[in-house]
Amino acid sequence: MKNILGVVSMAVLLSACGGSGTQTSDNGSSGGSDNLLLGAAFPDAVNTDTLVVDRDFGFKTSRTIDISFDIEDARTEDATVSICTEYETVDVEFDINFDSCTVNGVLQSGVFEHSMEVTIDKSSVVAAVFFQNAEKAPLFSEFTVNESLRSKGVGSTQTIVWH
Repeated sequence: MKNILGVVSMAVLLSACGGSGTQTSDNGSSGGSDNLLLGAAFPDAVNTDTLVVDRDFGFKTSRTIDISFDIEDARTEDATVSICTEYETVDVEFDINFDSCTVNGVLQSGVFEHSMEVTIDKSSVVAAVFFQNAEKAPLFSEFTVNESLRSKGVGSTQTIVWH
């Protein structure tokens, strides 16, 4: 009895899985991968020997920005600074995604010197200064990345200054 039940179960399982794996369309052709390419447009081949590339092209995805802050309002207060790349301006305030802050540091008598890498898709950054004294309001400043430096190579560094 167990053998008959096993044979019947195997026959049902195999018949449920389908046929031989090939399909035939109405016109009698098999349903292989040839039909998948019908209607696809392929670009003409390009000979890379004819490409002309600017000598300074380096396919850089980021550029370095130097930071030079000397903030008078923070000279006598303990404060930290964060520089972020993802934010929105809402009226006169900033809605900052603090997960995008690639630079975080401590102001020493209001001074902060550092450098950071900014991806070429970012045209500006925002700096936020937070004071240890919670009664003192934070400071914010937006800095535009120089467009001409977005495509330049080595040696082209912009400095953002907050004085």
